[in-house]
Amino acid sequence: MPSLTAHLDLERIETAKQRLRDVWAYQRVDQIPVFVRISGKIGHTRREIIESDELQYQMNYSNLERSLRILPGDYIPYARVWFGYMTIASMFGIPIHWSADPNQPPGVAHPLITDLEAIYQLKMPNCQRDGLMQDNLRLQRLFAKRFPRWVYLTGFDLGGPLNSCRDLIEGTTLYTAMIEQPEALHYLLDKLTDLQIACYEVGIDAAGGLERMTHVDMGQIWAPMDHKGFVSDDVCATISPAMFDKFSKPYNNRIFARWPGGLLHNCGPHPVADRYLNHTPPINGINCSFRHTLVSLPALRNAFAGRGLIQVMFDNGETAEEMVAGFRHLMEELAPDVIALPMPQVDDSWSDAEITELYYAMREVAVEYAANIRWRKGGGRI
Repeated sequence: MPSLTAHLDLERIETAKQRLRDVWAYQRVDQIPVFVRISGKIGHTRREIIESDELQYQMNYSNLERSLRILPGDYIPYARVWFGYMTIASMFGIPIHWSADPNQPPGVAHPLITDLEAIYQLKMPNCQRDGLMQDNLRLQRLFAKRFPRWVYLTGFDLGGPLNSCRDLIEGTTLYTAMIEQPEALHYLLDKLTDLQIACYEVGIDAAGGLERMTHVDMGQIWAPMDHKGFVSDDVCATISPAMFDKFSKPYNNRIFARWPGGLLHNCGPHPVADRYLNHTPPINGINCSFRHTLVSLPALRNAFAGRGLIQVMFDNGETAEEMVAGFRHLMEELAPDVIALPMPQVDDSWSDAEITELYYAMREVAVEYAANIRWRKGGGRI
């Protein structure tokens, strides 16, 4: 394999990290960071890669090498262990389901609970041995050993307490439980939060320490040391603000109390936009999908003005033109009040030249965006 150090520029990486620190604090920068995610599969299907530790390593190595070689700036190297989104569910014994399409991500074969009384019979899984967690830990240790320390490691895609409830409980039963059997749901959420915190702790140890990680969970853009919290809560796109306050926030709070600051992931839309940042302790922003967030931009602008970040993934096969236009739309909708960090995603169908050209086109918008932000006077922490 080509050398990772052939195009390594540690000074450029440190510059990219400092720019992110400044942006998190709403301190003036020359451009909004643009993080192009190269997501190649080295000629294999998603299933082949997930089922082989060596292929996961080779895929990450290949994407790292290509990123270092062709991305002119903003890139902070990372590697990602990924066995699917359903690690927590698998720890309770739910089988993994693969569709006929080997490039379709795996999921849960079926919910475990159709009667809420079964919640009280659940045994607490072992965070090091049960389900996919043992695979995550094994591969994370391998990555920590094989990759140099300047390659950061993401956490595992553990979701969040309410997301795990969605995997464990039959869909209709989950939503009716919020009204008819809230005490049972709270019991499960409390157990899942305990388990998730335990999984994060052993995951951090496997990575070699929190300073080696992008976030405690799946976030792929490096975060400053005091902002590494991360929780996924896609279910909040489907519930009311009152239900979010009752069934999401208290359990998310427990995770953010352990790892303060950071981000909450919800692809979108965002009916609870005004609740996001006001966790206890407060968080810094969200990670979301451009396509599913468009309708919520006015609400996010009102809620995040001068203090919140929006990491926006272009992860639905958008063309280069659509990504650049989408980033400009974000600027026009959110500036001067809110910073949106774009994360365009490309795959093996893109040539090196096309990816570099995309970065430069996005950076043109990023420079204009930064010039139009109302920065905090004197900076300061969000």
